[in-house]
Amino acid sequence: MTDFVLSRRRFAQGLGIIVATFAWTARSAISQAPSSLPFSLRNNRRLEGWVRLEPDNSVVVFTGKAELGQGILTALAQIAAEELDVEFDKIRMVSADTTRGPDEQYTFGSQSIEQGGAAIRAAGAEARAILLAAAARRFGVAETQLKVMAGSVVAPGGRRATYWEIASGEPEILRREIAANVAPKPPTDYRIVGQSINRTDLPAKLTGRASFVQDMRLPEMIFARVVRPPRYGAKLMALDETAARSVPGLIAVIRDGNFLAVAAEREEQAIAGRNALALGARWSDAADSLPDISNLAKELRQLRSETSVVGTAGQSEPAPPAAKKISAEYARSYLSHGTIGPSCAVALLEDGQPYDRMVTHPRSVSAAGRSRQGAGDAERRG
Repeated sequence: MTDFVLSRRRFAQGLGIIVATFAWTARSAISQAPSSLPFSLRNNRRLEGWVRLEPDNSVVVFTGKAELGQGILTALAQIAAEELDVEFDKIRMVSADTTRGPDEQYTFGSQSIEQGGAAIRAAGAEARAILLAAAARRFGVAETQLKVMAGSVVAPGGRRATYWEIASGEPEILRREIAANVAPKPPTDYRIVGQSINRTDLPAKLTGRASFVQDMRLPEMIFARVVRPPRYGAKLMALDETAARSVPGLIAVIRDGNFLAVAAEREEQAIAGRNALALGARWSDAADSLPDISNLAKELRQLRSETSVVGTAGQSEPAPPAAKKISAEYARSYLSHGTIGPSCAVALLEDGQPYDRMVTHPRSVSAAGRSRQGAGDAERRG
């Protein structure tokens, strides 16, 4: 009998090919082509779209990522404060504002720090370098002679100027495209990142203040709920609205093809109307459009996929003749990368027309209007 020790290296060599799928975000900076920049910077290159100095000696930092209870605004504020060399309490985060902040697509996949954090780190480092260079010109000294302490640039002899004083003399100083040529701080210099800091999102939650879009209440607000089909692909075959229309406060039943919803004066009335309408809905059986759950591994292999080959390698040493060859196939249960809650939107209507701003948030379902005319129109269109 021949002993054959199978090390991890030999096992990998025997595979012949290693395939992996992953999301890549540049971690070092950042003198790079646009395609290799931190993901969130690629289509958001304006520096003032990430960092802005306010007259009250605060720093507004914009992010396209939404706080969903995961604490990302605290972490992103730490990154910004670290790179800018300002105190943490000077940072004010503006989150997921489509009229002012960067377009970072969605908040998903635990990538807010990887994507948004990398972008804020790069923007903060560049803003600090620009302000430092302006201070060097102001004092007539080399940048290497300057120190930054809590948002103040200190020159030899004790002369100093705050970021805000520098910006007041050069209002356009941060209104430029990010050059992406400034290296962020090395981790050895961190004094804010990595420290335990009270989360900024907790006070509102603990005291009951409005935190999410579903907390918003506007004058004469109307609430809506959607009736979901029992399974993917099901079609609405018949509908009895009688029970739903008897719910107090119900304003409208909306049907658009297979889309079904209700609108009511109060949230609990919308929920009751949705439940009643669901009982009156008859859906087609869409079981044929779903994969065979008993043979899910085979079904998944037939779906569209994206594969990336990291590298290939041959076995450096042939296996001994007496080696026992073993083959196996492994599968795990299907994991859906689904949302943690249904979508939410608040729409504001002026004279029956959409207002010029709409806010969306993937947490709950509500709808708002200045008058009931909008809901009535939706009922007639349905």
